Amino acid sequence: MSEIKPTIQSERLLVLDALRGFALFGILLANLYSFMGYNTYVVPDEIVTLPFLDRGVLFFIDWFVEGKFYGIFSILFGVGFALQAERFQGSDTNFIAFWFRRMLVLLCFGLFHMYFIWNGDILTLYSLLGMLLPLFMNLSNQVLIRWILVLLTTPLLMHTLVYFTPESPFWGSLTRISTDLKTEWGFGDLTLLEMRTSSSALEVFSVNVLYAIPRAMSYLIFGRYFHVTGLFLIGLVLARIWLPKMRNNDIRVPKAAIWFGLLGLTTHFGYALVKGSHGWPSAFSEIGFLLGFIYHIGATAFALAICMLVLYLWSSGKGQFLFKNLAVLGRMALSNYIFQNVTAVLLFFGYGLALMREVPFASLPLFAFGILVTQWAFSRVWLNKFKQGPLEYIWKRLTYRSGK
Repeated sequence: MSEIKPTIQSERLLVLDALRGFALFGILLANLYSFMGYNTYVVPDEIVTLPFLDRGVLFFIDWFVEGKFYGIFSILFGVGFALQAERFQGSDTNFIAFWFRRMLVLLCFGLFHMYFIWNGDILTLYSLLGMLLPLFMNLSNQVLIRWILVLLTTPLLMHTLVYFTPESPFWGSLTRISTDLKTEWGFGDLTLLEMRTSSSALEVFSVNVLYAIPRAMSYLIFGRYFHVTGLFLIGLVLARIWLPKMRNNDIRVPKAAIWFGLLGLTTHFGYALVKGSHGWPSAFSEIGFLLGFIYHIGATAFALAICMLVLYLWSSGKGQFLFKNLAVLGRMALSNYIFQNVTAVLLFFGYGLALMREVPFASLPLFAFGILVTQWAFSRVWLNKFKQGPLEYIWKRLTYRSGK
């Protein structure tokens, strides 16, 4: 039986790293949306009075970005699980124990990121839901597809349940805990914007703790637990079907990708129009109910279409220069994800340059491009000297017991 060691460069699939790098750019755009203060802190009446360019960028983010790129990352997470499971075939190493160890290390990264950097963390959710994936690894594709349909339908059922039970105290239970704790800590009179723009690192840290509490309930209200798990399983099925073909450069992307893309484009155009005039309505309102449906259907279809389109372009031999450069970012996806949020915190929060709500929203693409180019240059230099990113090294070092 062979010993399992970390993946070496020659074993990596460039197209998957390129897709991760592309997703990083979209996630950065979506996160800057919040870091700049034009998401949580702008009321609907203020949105319609924003300058034309600001509203144009806002519309673009809502139409082309929001929800799509974390969806791509979720699909890739499922693909990564399939790749790891495949590598353990014929080995005497316990894959499930390895995978749980891998998820526990990722959970530590996520908790540190969520509490000490930014409460908009996604790693914690991925690590916890990732622990469920071994339950699905031996199921047939037909059974997995049934699970996918159930899991992707459940958020729509959750929206319906929330809409018809708006008075239930359960939905606001974690918010009340957070609010009471905020008052107990002496921040009761401060708004979220005031705490974010405070020069006190303690206040910003307190925001991360306080707003991480109701985040767990918001994930339930919007069905994020089910949605992400369903996307993981999509990645698992795609890996089973396409990975053998990808290695032989024999991949044909179905025409369904076009219809997925059109569905995502059409539904999220309406989503962007409504959100641009009403902001993000409460899930308990009629508009919030409608937008919740559109968001999940359109974002899922769009993310799947983008994955298929990238696979098609790669298999056709087009855009190889672009793929190689995106792969530089994707090989260090964990490091770049956390470092881009550290950079944004230092740019926009109060104990940094305090640019939140001080720069026009139209400048978001410039900030995103500047951060990404800097990360690309750093990643390229780093990978010329080392096999993997700094956080990837720590992750693998703690995951593989031998430490080799």
